[in-house]
Formats: sequence, structure tokens, C-alpha cells
Amino acid sequence: MQSRINEMTTKLFREALQMFVSKIQQDEQVIAAILLGSLSYDQVWEKSDIDIKLIVHDQKLKTGYACFVENDVPINTSIQTRNEFKRWVERSVLSSISHSMLVRSTLLFTKDASITEYFDQIRYIGERDRQLQLMTIGSFTLSLLAKAEKWLYIKNDYIYSAFWIIKIVDLLAQIEVILNEDIPMRESVQQAITYNPDFFHAVYTEMLLGEVNESKVKAVLELINDYLNIRAERLFQPILAFLKAEAEIRTVTDIVEKFSLIIHIDTGSATTGCDWLAERGLLAKMEAETKATPKSRVQLTEPAYLFEQDDFMQWEGKNG
Repeated sequence: MQSRINEMTTKLFREALQMFVSKIQQDEQVIAAILLGSLSYDQVWEKSDIDIKLIVHDQKLKTGYACFVENDVPINTSIQTRNEFKRWVERSVLSSISHSMLVRSTLLFTKDASITEYFDQIRYIGERDRQLQLMTIGSFTLSLLAKAEKWLYIKNDYIYSAFWIIKIVDLLAQIEVILNEDIPMRESVQQAITYNPDFFHAVYTEMLLGEVNESKVKAVLELINDYLNIRAERLFQPILAFLKAEAEIRTVTDIVEKFSLIIHIDTGSATTGCDWLAERGLLAKMEAETKATPKSRVQLTEPAYLFEQDDFMQWEGKNG
């Protein structure tokens, strides 16, 4: 009975999509349409909707989002100009979630060959992009890990610490998938289990299915720390390579200025990552003079770092 309902729902959604596409293709302002979400790669059900991205000729848009309807099915639509779309694709390669969404999308039609070329590029992720993804996710993971540890060791609340661990697992899964030169999807934990079953069963499956107690939470946090420690150089290879090439003390502001043009990074996350590397002996932590504003006369200090190891090995995406 349920399978029959699923078939009817899918048929309804497909018909709605076809009706919408037949109309939108006639709009001379629309260059291309891309199907995103469940209808593109997964199972739709009665509470689903259709997600579509429309690419239009360059113009000033009043809004980048709209909702249409066909067959009583809502069609949530993002609208971008051709230039906006191309910039979005370039940024999305550096975001594992956005990239996974694009990889599973379907190009419904296009009136511009360059859109097809960009769409084909989505399927490829270079080593540099992979390293930047790992650095971004690694910084976020460390921030959440600190919260999980605080709730266990400082506030003595192992239940809420376990809550933070579950949040961390998704990030760890993305790391595992990227290290295996794959693209993390929404179901990244399921992907990661296939690559590293022992670790993810311990920090995810057993945490959810078994009894949660203080000793288990502490053991899982130790496993997570071991996992990250082993992969420290891989997670923050861009920062380590930058500081090695500079061969001089560089402030956290210098690091942010280096990478902020290509990824989202702020001084807080950069400091978190660099301090963590310094604790593991991969960087030397220093201080440098600074001021609150260019016109300020009061001297302050900010974190600064130096790469001192001569035996640092550049990571080439190898697993192990």
C-alpha cells in the first residue's frame, strides 16, 4: 500500500515539474533550470517540495527567491543571473554541503553552452579545494569539541556533552569523506561509516543505541581527540604551508587576510586552529603588537605564529 502511495506521489511531482519546465522554457529571460533536492536524487513524499534554481540574463533582480505551484506542489525557486551563478559555483566548491547539493542536481535545460561547462565542472573537486574544505570544517569541529569538553569536564553534565558530540559527528563524517577524496552528501555519516566503520560505530551508532553515561562520553571524546590529532597536518595543511613559506612570524590577521578572499574564515576560527596546532608542536605561538584602529595610540597584542619544523611533509591527499 505504501509503495503504491509513493509511486503516485512521485508521478504527481514529476508531472508538476514537467508542467513548470514547459512554461519556464518559454521565458526568454530564463537561460537554464537546475533541479535540486529529493526529486533529483532521492525519494519524495507527501511533505516534500520541488527545489529548482533558475539562471537568468544579467539584470537587477528584486529578489533571489520565489515559490511557484503546479499540481498543488510547491516549487521553491532560487533565481540567479548568469554571473551570480558562476560565482556561486566557484564558492560552492569550497563548501562541502553546497557542493554536494550541486553534484546531485540535474540540469533540466540550458540555452547557454557555458552553463553546461560550468555544470560539468561541479563534478570535479581539486586538491587545493579539498584542503580548504578540510581547514574550514576542522576549525568548526574544534569549536564544537571545546563545548562538548566544557559540558563534561567543567559543568559535569555528560548528557549535554553527548548532545554536542552528536553535532560533531556530522563534521567528522565530512572530514572522513573528503579525506577519501569523495564529496560529502547530506547523509555524510552513512558515507563515512563505509570508509571508517570502527570509529563511526563507536562515536555515532553506539552513542545513539547504547546507554549514555559519563565514562562512555569521556571515552568518545578521547576517540575524537585521537582522530583529530592523527589528522592534524591534513586538516590545516593550507595554514601550515603558508607559514612555512613565509618563514617568519605572521599574525592571525595576516592568516585571515591570506585566506578570506577564497573561504569564510575569521580571526576567532583561525586562532582556534592555530592554537590547537601549537599545542601539538606543529607551530610556535607568539605575540605581535597591534592597535584597535589605524588612528589608535594604545598598543595591544594579537596572536602570532611561526612555523619551525624542518621535517614538515606536504600533504598530497594520501590516506592513512
